[in-house]
Amino acid sequence: MKQKQGLILPFIGAILLALAACQPTTPRLATATAQAQMAPTPTQEPLILPAPASTAVTAAHPQADASPNPSLTVWIDETSPEHRQALNQMAADFSQTYQIDVELMLVAPALLPKLMETAVISDAFSLPDIVLHPIEYTVGWAERGILDTAVANEVVDAIGRDTFNPAALALVESNGLTAAIPSDASPQIVVYRTDWVEELGLALPDNPAAMLALAEASAAIGPLVSGFVIPTESNLTTTHQAFEQIAQAYGCQLIDEKGEVLILEPACQAALDFYFEIVHNYSPTGVQTDTSARNAYLAGRTGLIISSPGILPALAGLNDAAPPRCAECGVDSSYLAKNSGVITHITGDGPLAQGSNLSEMTYLGITSAADRETAVAFAAYWFNEGYADWLAVESERKTPLRWGTVEQPRLFIDAWGEQPLVPDGPSLRELYGDAMVVQLREAAAASPRWGLAQGQGSLVAALYEELTFSVTLQEMLSGYFSPGQTLTEAYARIVDLIPNYSYDIDVNPDG
Repeated sequence: MKQKQGLILPFIGAILLALAACQPTTPRLATATAQAQMAPTPTQEPLILPAPASTAVTAAHPQADASPNPSLTVWIDETSPEHRQALNQMAADFSQTYQIDVELMLVAPALLPKLMETAVISDAFSLPDIVLHPIEYTVGWAERGILDTAVANEVVDAIGRDTFNPAALALVESNGLTAAIPSDASPQIVVYRTDWVEELGLALPDNPAAMLALAEASAAIGPLVSGFVIPTESNLTTTHQAFEQIAQAYGCQLIDEKGEVLILEPACQAALDFYFEIVHNYSPTGVQTDTSARNAYLAGRTGLIISSPGILPALAGLNDAAPPRCAECGVDSSYLAKNSGVITHITGDGPLAQGSNLSEMTYLGITSAADRETAVAFAAYWFNEGYADWLAVESERKTPLRWGTVEQPRLFIDAWGEQPLVPDGPSLRELYGDAMVVQLREAAAASPRWGLAQGQGSLVAALYEELTFSVTLQEMLSGYFSPGQTLTEAYARIVDLIPNYSYDIDVNPDG
C-alpha cells in the first residue's frame, strides 16, 4: 500500500503537465494564461491528504500467527482536518469490528476526476475499492465500468431500499440498477440581506426581476458594495452549478431523452441574458470564487450571493477562519445570521418558467476493482454504525439521503439539524428555526439536475471533467464572446463530447 501511495504525487504532476499540454488555442488559452498570472485563490484546498503515519488502519491486537487481514482502499472527497479525524476513527472502528485493514485517501474534489482517470489507464496506480464522490460522475463512471452497479444495487437492497430518499436513487439509475449508494446532500442556496430588502422596500429575491432589483439597490449603497456575487472561476464546478439552477428556472434543458442537445433553445438564451446582465453589471471585477462570494457577504459588501449551506455557521460567527466583518457585526457577531434569508428555489421568466433548485449530492461508489465481500461490509458499516458520525461533521451541508432504518424509518432525517455546528455550540435548528431546517431538508434531493433524468449520465460526467460550462461562462464574462455567441460556442463543445452525434445543425451566432 505504501508503494501505491508513493506513486500518487508523480501521477499528480503528470496530470497537471498533461492538462497544460492539452490547453486549446485562444480564447481558452488566453483564459488559462490570465488565470496563471492571478494571485492564488484564498483558502485553496490541498490536493491529497494521506492518512498520517501508516496508510492502513489495522485491527487491534492481531494474532501473531494469523493470516494477513484483507484490505480496502477508500477515497473520500473531503479534506478538512475535522473530516480526517472522524474518518480515521470510523476506519479504526470498522477495522476492529470486521478485521479488514483500511487505507484512507482524502482527495480534493477538484482532483478526483483526473485521479480516477489516471487510475483507470495506469498499470501502476489502481482504482480504489470505495469512492465517495459527487453525483455528476456517478452514472458516467458506471457506464464506463468504473463502478460496479450490481454490487451497489445489492447493498441498497440489503440495507433497505425504502430507507433511502427515492429521488436520490432514481437520479443514478443505470441500466435498471442503482449505480451507487446515496449518502448525503447539500442544497445550493441564495443568501440575501433581509434588513436591506426591508429597508429598501424590495420583494423576495426569488425571481430575476427581484434579484436584479436587490442587486442594483445593493450596489448603490456604497462604492465598495456589489450587488451580486457568485463563483465565475473557470476551474470551479460551482460556476456551472450556479448557472444551471438559473437556466432550469427559465425552463432551459441541456439535452433530451433522444440525445438532442437543447442548449440553443430560446429559454436558454433568456437565462444566459439574465445571468450576463446581473453578473456583468453588479458583480465585483475579476473572477469570483465560492470563497470570495462568502467573504464579500461576511464583510457586508454584497446583498445577494449563491452559496452552499456551509456558509450558515459563519453567518453566526461560528467559523474562526471566516468571521463576520460587516459594520454591525462588531457589536453582534450573529447579526448576519439574524438578518439573512435563504432561498432554495428560484423561478425564471418566460413561458417555460418554473421553480428550480439544485443540490450537490454525494454517493458511495463500489468500484469494479473491489472485492465484493469487503466492499459490502464497508458500505453496510458506513450506512449503519458510522453514518451518524459522518453526518455530524459539517452537518449543515450533509442532509442525509438515507432517511432512517427499517425499524426507525425517519431516524436520520428527523435528527438532521439538531447536531451542534461547533463543539458545544448551537444547532442549525436553534440558530435558524424549524422552517429553515425543513426548507433545506426538502430541497436536498428534489433537484432534477441537467441530463440525469434524461439518461445522459456519461455526457454529464464529461461536461464536469472538462469543466465545459465553467470555462465557456468565464470566457463570456471576460469578453471573448457576446451572450449571443456564447451558447453557440457551448453547443459546439457539448456535441464534441457526444460520440456519433446525429442532431448537428447549422448555427448562426448572434453578434
